[in-house]
Amino acid sequence: MKRPFLQKILKTTALSLIAIVIAASSASCSGTDSRKSPPAARGTGAVIVTPGGSVATASPDASGEPVQSDLTPRPAAEDPHTQTPGRRLDIDPSQIHSRSVIMKDITTGEIVCSLSPEMKIFPASMTKIMTGLLAAELIPDGAKITVTAESIDKANSLGASTAGFAPGEITDKEGIIAGILMSSAAECSITAAVLISGSEEAFASLMNERAASYGMSGTHFVNCTGLHDDQHYTTASDLLKLTEAALSNPTFRRFFTEKEFVVNVEPPHKYPFTLVSLVHANAASFDYGKVVFLGGKTGYTRQAGLCLASYAAYGGHEYILITGANDGSRETEKYHFTDAAVIYGALQEAER
Repeated sequence: MKRPFLQKILKTTALSLIAIVIAASSASCSGTDSRKSPPAARGTGAVIVTPGGSVATASPDASGEPVQSDLTPRPAAEDPHTQTPGRRLDIDPSQIHSRSVIMKDITTGEIVCSLSPEMKIFPASMTKIMTGLLAAELIPDGAKITVTAESIDKANSLGASTAGFAPGEITDKEGIIAGILMSSAAECSITAAVLISGSEEAFASLMNERAASYGMSGTHFVNCTGLHDDQHYTTASDLLKLTEAALSNPTFRRFFTEKEFVVNVEPPHKYPFTLVSLVHANAASFDYGKVVFLGGKTGYTRQAGLCLASYAAYGGHEYILITGANDGSRETEKYHFTDAAVIYGALQEAER
């Protein structure tokens, strides 16, 4: 009777042990393993640099071709309507006469185009940008200024442009600066130079000191008018620096952009003494499209050709354009203005 009972106990014990082993085995296959997975084998993917500069991994798909997966977001595509007008502007030198050109978007600080901007050129009456700026800064407001016979005689003897003051007439700071910048008047330039520095030679030293402070390393002045001297020279790049600095002076900016100005003069003239901007009078003959011609300063000598520093607005941006070193003369087309029309036209085409 005892033997069958013993066999039953042994059988039950064996079955329990088998169940425990099966359960343990099942847990080790289906349970979560807290150990780190081993690193993926090398050679199963590739690293790609995307056009936006981000790094991406690529794994082969079923076809064997890499499938790109960015780790960093790509930048949004640029909207062409939000780009700076005229960016990467290219000018064909055969389309213009000037051999030295530079244009800057002074709203963004970007140089829009350039052609030999460091080439040595003669500035002619663009010199008066510096003369006008120093006059705006250094002549006292409210000063009564006599235009002397000496300044008028010197201007006339050099064949220089004048505003039309008579010897001994008295005007004010605004009248002198208007003459310098609007009429390119030599008698006003000489009057300002002598008033500020005592002589034109001393004033030229002051001009050079200021040029150095602006980083105009390719510039040297010997007079206040721009009449030719082999030692009186500059570069388009330097004139850009000067013009941009000068435009920060409100008085300079006013007369650099003014179209007409009635001069206060004593004794009074029978009729208003009205000065008309030479640059605006010339610019009015040319089509600049949607570019607004705001102002500027022309220059001419036989050695300099027809040169121009112009200031314009387009598409919410302001631009300074310097052109020089061409073969223009009073007998040719107005190359300085035709060149400006070509370049401002290209500015608009670049945005389309």
